Amino acid sequence: MKKASIGRLYLCFGLFALCSSMGHPVTPTMFIEKGFADYVFGLSFAAMSLCYFFGSLIWGTVGDNYGHIKVMAFTGPVYGVTQLIFGMTDTVFMTISARLAGGFFSAGIYVCSLAYLVNVTDQDNRGRHISYYVALTSVLAAFGYFVGGVVGNFSIRFVFVLQASLIFIYGILTYLLIEEVRSDDRFTAGMSLNPFKSYSNLIGEMPKILITFLIAVFLTSFASTAYDNAFNYYLKDALNLSSSYNGIFKAIIGIVTLIVNFTVNIYIEKRFNPRMSMIIVLLLCGISSLSVTFIPYLYPFFIANIIFFMFNAIYLPIQQDIVTRGQNSKTSGIISGIFNSVRAGGMIFGSLFSGFIYELGSTLPFLSTAVVFFVSAFISIINLKQEKSGVNYGITN
Repeated sequence: MKKASIGRLYLCFGLFALCSSMGHPVTPTMFIEKGFADYVFGLSFAAMSLCYFFGSLIWGTVGDNYGHIKVMAFTGPVYGVTQLIFGMTDTVFMTISARLAGGFFSAGIYVCSLAYLVNVTDQDNRGRHISYYVALTSVLAAFGYFVGGVVGNFSIRFVFVLQASLIFIYGILTYLLIEEVRSDDRFTAGMSLNPFKSYSNLIGEMPKILITFLIAVFLTSFASTAYDNAFNYYLKDALNLSSSYNGIFKAIIGIVTLIVNFTVNIYIEKRFNPRMSMIIVLLLCGISSLSVTFIPYLYPFFIANIIFFMFNAIYLPIQQDIVTRGQNSKTSGIISGIFNSVRAGGMIFGSLFSGFIYELGSTLPFLSTAVVFFVSAFISIINLKQEKSGVNYGITN
């Protein structure tokens, strides 16, 4: 029986989070075995992020008008098919094509799951549930990394068969178990399924404080993506470690993320201004990223990376809490779409940047992301000043 439930959302989205990351630890090995150039790992992720960018606003609009659960249940299995193609093809063209399609359909799941969370929570408990949501996503994604890495030692192609099968199960469970929560009041600020037209219309609706915040979101997404892509490839290319090491490390990060989200993030949400907290966290991300560049030994390198990923896990729930404050079922989909589109923009340029700068030096992506984190902290200081000056936040119609 269907039911509108945050618990059922956690159950279904958690299964998807586990599945979605299973292919990541084996992708560098797969690319190297297929003889692809080093930059392809950045190019393929950028292709996925590009269509994630376009898909985010489109699926947010579709979800607001036709149902977020319907979008999640439909886009999941289609995304599973794209992953199966990605794992089976031996050409760069088909690899990039699969990434493009995968990015577009995966956007529907991430955008509409966050929108649904907004719809079934209120302002008082939303920040707490966002921390739970991110913790669940991170831990199960890390477990998916571990499963993918271990299974990939035996058969890389079977990883993608397993992934696609589980994503199909996710789609069925989402449709059968979760009831829609919809508002009869639609957000209509000139929205269009043409993403360029939609963004053009939205610019006029956005207050300056939101634009500044989204600039910081773009920069943090750029930095995190560049770092993560370079780190995954570095383990195989520079350190010559098997995919299982990547999976084990991500599992450790998942445990750390779980602890951080259930302790630090909950504490921050209850006691501190989220924009002030954001500044501190981004500075710590920059410092820890910078330190990795100067560590030549394996085990200290891993410890430094655990510290970086710990700080990196803190800022996303804070950003999601900020962007969803004051929103309701009228605007939840479009707000989630805007937020995820901007993050996708950072993912596009971050992955491209890391892929090409890696060609010049394997540690340059780590150094560069430190600089970007410091810049994003500066932008966040401006955003905090805007809040203190009483600038209105949010999109209304």
